[in-house]
Amino acid sequence: MNTFLYFLLSFGYISLFIFGLILSKKNILNATNLFLLVIVGLVYDNLIIALGRSIGEGKLLEGLSYARFWLHALFTPLLILFAWSICFTLGLTWAKKKFWKITFSFLTLGLILYELFSSVIVLKLKAKRENGVLTYESIEPASPVMVILVTLVLVIIGIILIKNFHFPWLLIGTIIMTLGSVLAIWISNFPIMNVLEFLLVLSLLLTKRFQIRNSKKPNT
Repeated sequence: MNTFLYFLLSFGYISLFIFGLILSKKNILNATNLFLLVIVGLVYDNLIIALGRSIGEGKLLEGLSYARFWLHALFTPLLILFAWSICFTLGLTWAKKKFWKITFSFLTLGLILYELFSSVIVLKLKAKRENGVLTYESIEPASPVMVILVTLVLVIIGIILIKNFHFPWLLIGTIIMTLGSVLAIWISNFPIMNVLEFLLVLSLLLTKRFQIRNSKKPNT
């Protein structure tokens, strides 16, 4: 059942990616489109998990699994730049200041480097069979620093969007994801975090669509 769910999530992410490309086609190089790279990483992550049993335990699946962690480290911090760019393109005065552009850029780069050097470069994996799914997971528990900081930024920007534009979905998606991390402690036989990640990405896509529709309307 869980294998089917991971396949379903993979194709769901592919659908979101295509929709995101359609939304972004007029200005593909805009920093608000960085969320598309996050979707690419999640497509790969869920697809490798779904195919785990079919590939089988061994060097091939282990090698493919290492890429899951690399993509997570490289792409997830980009949500910080995405969040700043949303505010910038919506015309918020503070986001147009060079200080904040530099701050968000350095925070993004710093988290990528932190994740690479603290987790990925020293990463060691072991096979794990659980609920009918075969994966390779880290032997050591992952550091929560990057996820916590990215989540905090999304919460803050979500509040700003509610205050200035009455747009709630970024904050709602982030809060649902955060609450899900607590529920996951008690729910071990269902990949609840993967499902709630999908809802978070959906909220990012809704935020991107809102930005496109409202970027010509200045607001401070």
